[in-house]
Amino acid sequence: MTSAIILRQIGILAAIVVIGLIACRARVITAGTKDFLAKLIFYVTLPSMLFTSFSAIEVTPRLLANSLQALLLAVMIMLFMLFAGWLTTVIFGIKGGHGSIFRLHSMLGNIIYLGLPVISAQFGQEGVLYGSIFVLVSNILMWTLGVGIITPAGSFSLKSGVRRIFNINTIAIISGFLLFLFSVKLPQFVLDTVGALGKTNTYLSMIFIAAVMYFADGRKMLRNRNAYLLSFNRLLLVPFILLGLFILFNLLFPGILRKEVVSVMLMQAAMPCMVNVVIMVNILGEDDGTATANVFVSTIFSVITLPLILLSLSLFELLLIVD
Repeated sequence: MTSAIILRQIGILAAIVVIGLIACRARVITAGTKDFLAKLIFYVTLPSMLFTSFSAIEVTPRLLANSLQALLLAVMIMLFMLFAGWLTTVIFGIKGGHGSIFRLHSMLGNIIYLGLPVISAQFGQEGVLYGSIFVLVSNILMWTLGVGIITPAGSFSLKSGVRRIFNINTIAIISGFLLFLFSVKLPQFVLDTVGALGKTNTYLSMIFIAAVMYFADGRKMLRNRNAYLLSFNRLLLVPFILLGLFILFNLLFPGILRKEVVSVMLMQAAMPCMVNVVIMVNILGEDDGTATANVFVSTIFSVITLPLILLSLSLFELLLIVD
């Protein structure tokens, strides 16, 4: 994908965010509307997009192999990001609840509300397939390992975590992938209704991101120093380390990694901090102000870093990793 196309797509998404900010300023969107938007996206438009996006993809041995590679890379990348977060908290002495949230946000990015819309715009339906696999892995790790990181020792319930894994989006991903695996095509009526709802997900997600930024206490958020360190890790350092590792691997073992898969995995890894962690931390009784600051600061900087990551992928072309 050329740099001009990348900049155009990012420009479109940024313009929608600006429209959302204007709507918030004009009080068309309120704090209550923001919460409603989150539910509308999570329970309606996102599962609609995930479920129907697989239908237009023809199952091939290449796609099946790529999907397995996406699954393995997603697990390795997220565990690497968690390790990077842990190492940073040790080096900089970030302890207690702040350290736990730092490590959790190091692993979990905004791959649903921002990641999938960007990937859909850049890589199409095949990209959404690989991005959805990353979301599936993220859900599993969030409600098992993630809860264990935040929850005080002795009070972690694996059963409760497992229940949360099987939310409507996980079900949509699994159902859609099974339809893709067995080459089952959805009726046109379903595509014209549920599919049409799914196509609104990108626009609603960008407006939601705008609302999150607008209604946060910006001055307080910007005073959180750890949020800047976390943003540097998540948005630049770790993605470029991963890019370097993938390039090195491809030089040593050419022809194994797939360009489309690696590009989508890196984009998901480069997303700002996950919004849902704020809700999760609040439920588990930790300081959601710290988590909100992480989301606010990283989201602002991602406006600059995401185009940089995309341009890097386009410019270097991952040293001709095969499609």
